[in-house]
Amino acid sequence: MSSQITFWTMLASMVIMTISGAAQQVVHEISWHDLEEYCNRKRRNKTFSRIIDLRDEMALGTLMVQMIATAISICCLVFLMLEDRVPMTLEGGSLWVIIGVSAAALTFLNSWLPWAIAQAAAEPFLFHTWRIWWVVAGMAWPLTVGAKVLSNFFFRARGKSIEDEDEEEAFEDEILSMVSEGEHDGLLEPARADMIEGVMELDDYDVGRVMTPRSRVDAMEFSTGWDEMLEFIVNSGRTRIPIYRDTIDNIIGILYAKDMLGESLRSESKRRSLERLVREPIKVPESTLLREMLQQFQVSRVHMAIVEDEYKGVAGVVTIEDILEEIVGDIVDETDNEELNEFRKIDDNSAEVLGTTHLKQLNEELGLQLPEDEEFDTVSGLIMSQLKEVPRMGRELVFNNVRFRVEKANRRFIELVRVERVAAEDEEPV
Repeated sequence: MSSQITFWTMLASMVIMTISGAAQQVVHEISWHDLEEYCNRKRRNKTFSRIIDLRDEMALGTLMVQMIATAISICCLVFLMLEDRVPMTLEGGSLWVIIGVSAAALTFLNSWLPWAIAQAAAEPFLFHTWRIWWVVAGMAWPLTVGAKVLSNFFFRARGKSIEDEDEEEAFEDEILSMVSEGEHDGLLEPARADMIEGVMELDDYDVGRVMTPRSRVDAMEFSTGWDEMLEFIVNSGRTRIPIYRDTIDNIIGILYAKDMLGESLRSESKRRSLERLVREPIKVPESTLLREMLQQFQVSRVHMAIVEDEYKGVAGVVTIEDILEEIVGDIVDETDNEELNEFRKIDDNSAEVLGTTHLKQLNEELGLQLPEDEEFDTVSGLIMSQLKEVPRMGRELVFNNVRFRVEKANRRFIELVRVERVAAEDEEPV
């Protein structure tokens, strides 16, 4: 094989390596909810179902292609070096320069670039390329047999089988179907149906979905003085404060406000040091499932955990309340901000309203002509009936010359909406 053919083979394999690496990253990191929304906007609902059904095969197939392309790239590079097309002398460190540049290039093409694609354009990338990965998964089937055999072996080592997993999923689907039917027939209240679905879905989501992100964590430095600590706790309104040393990535414990209050009643000479007051923190990876986290909270009798990213840095914190809210909806206590009024008028043409606000009130306050005799009679009901889903924060809808923007929502409820009258020419949904 000539050096020229080897060179172009190396370039082609690097391109394939990068694209398959991006697909591998996307399949593992994509938000399926966002992909479903993207498919709905493209009016290709069946595409989403096909991708979901093939996601495991695509993940394994793209991994195999990425590994093969990486191996071919390295072999081609070695071949070119042996052919003296690349200087190999150790004099002046040429060989080490080549090794360093090659390692950097492989890291960029095999890791950084795929990660960037997955973060910036996961949904359109998978939507437009899924057929390629479906074909790849079929072609790579002989290479994936070993992985499936090993997977079955480890399932059996746990005393389970792949069939058991399929039966569990089918059982869950059957329960959810019964819940939906019961709710539709009026035999089950919507709130109870939501709770059942929330419990069933604790295995589907991880703590990264519900945690308070790092940027919003109220943490305190270990060297903070006593008076400053008291002021910090009062101003934050938190009952548990993460304590760090030097940097927030070095959490050494959790300070309970009640412990601080007890020590405040002692004389300064008898107070325990902060090091003795803080409690050992629970640290969990961001991928921990909500069900596992809830069980850990119950066993440890601790209600806050530090969530770590893949580099062992602090990604955020999660509390037992965050998980319970996935089941029962928002829990408002005395430390939360005062609940918003149902209707807050901004000007003559716009207002912020709760999702439970009745359309009749909205029509009266803003002089609108929204339908009041449909199956829905609230703002959230109107939005969900038009979008056919519970939209995420930031989603907009234009209906009857009125723009609705979702300002706050969770997985089951629309909580806060901005309503604005628009001109007739802006009628198309955004």
